[in-house]
Amino acid sequence: MNDNFRKVFFIFIIVLQTASALADLQSEFRQAYSSYNQYLEVDDVPLALGAAADAHKLGSKLYGRNHINTAKLAINYASLLNDTEDYKKAAKTLKGKLEIMEKSYGEDANELVSPLTELGRAHLADRKPEKAIGYFQRASDILENHDNRILSGARNFDIVAILLKRRANQYTRPFVEASYSSYDGLLEENDIRWGLTNYHMAMWSLQDERLADAIDHLNMSLIAFKTSDDQITDMEKNLRLMLIDTLQRAGKSAVATEHCLAIGERENWVANPLYIKPPNLDLSKAKKPASIEIKLIFTVDEQGFVRKPRIKSSTEPDLNGEALAAVTEFRYAPKFINGSAVSTDDVSFTIAYEAPPQPKFTRPPMMGLKSAGDEKSGDMGSGLGGSGGFGGGKGSFGGK
Repeated sequence: MNDNFRKVFFIFIIVLQTASALADLQSEFRQAYSSYNQYLEVDDVPLALGAAADAHKLGSKLYGRNHINTAKLAINYASLLNDTEDYKKAAKTLKGKLEIMEKSYGEDANELVSPLTELGRAHLADRKPEKAIGYFQRASDILENHDNRILSGARNFDIVAILLKRRANQYTRPFVEASYSSYDGLLEENDIRWGLTNYHMAMWSLQDERLADAIDHLNMSLIAFKTSDDQITDMEKNLRLMLIDTLQRAGKSAVATEHCLAIGERENWVANPLYIKPPNLDLSKAKKPASIEIKLIFTVDEQGFVRKPRIKSSTEPDLNGEALAAVTEFRYAPKFINGSAVSTDDVSFTIAYEAPPQPKFTRPPMMGLKSAGDEKSGDMGSGLGGSGGFGGGKGSFGGK
């Protein structure tokens, strides 16, 4: 065998070995990626996570670390790492992948929404969440120009759900508003997605004391969540309670009656108010402000209003007027008998106030100091210590 033939033969063998190794790598990758998708379909996160890790590792070898396919595999893997709260590893997996996606698709491409969202999830665990919010905001800005507005609304609300789950409620406003803007005019009134978005819009409206807007959003949310079942659901009851509270504060007691009736008709009656106006007690009138207890008794009429309130007992008669004024504005669910609302007499409620205990004054131990040149210890003086303070009291209100 001459030298040229030997060289060609060895090159041929190397090519065959390389081709065989590549074929094996491709086969292993396809198997790992297929397993990843299968486990996702059955929502088996632990097995899907392992398969995603394998697919990412094999894909990196197959395509190269800076290939667009490797970046997509990293996003899949990081998403599951975030799901399992392994945020540091998710951030490490995503490092440099956004730049690869930007180079392939552009800086405002829809394809960037997923990596930006996963980066936000990964970095939200940091002590300074501004970086995470920046990723989320950039994803939301890209979604603003998305052709599919329903998809845009859904992805923005995904960010809301992430923030709520991570107890970062204070950052949800722009994403709630973006979701609402995307959905507006496209979803049916009874669509749960529209109901949830309006609920969170109502929460922000209430924070801003925009009561009229809050009422509108709560009513829209109620359309999506109310049922005709005999038993009221927790979500519907919560919405009606919020509407009662907001309508009462907005001076629309008559409108609130609808919701008092709806709750009373579908729940076993209990003497607990649906709306409480905290009494404005002038403690300067109290003879013993450290402990106040005023028991009231009244009638709840067919519409849930308090009628004929009177004092049953009181430790501070000078505060009875404030207590009566407050309880007059309470709202209840009326009692229903044979499908009809009826008035209920002798309903009671107790307004109680107990001031916090005052701190006790204590004298620190005497300090003994030795004088220079004196072998005996002598008292050089006494220290006066202790601290005083005035604490605000706390009120508690309980129906009986």
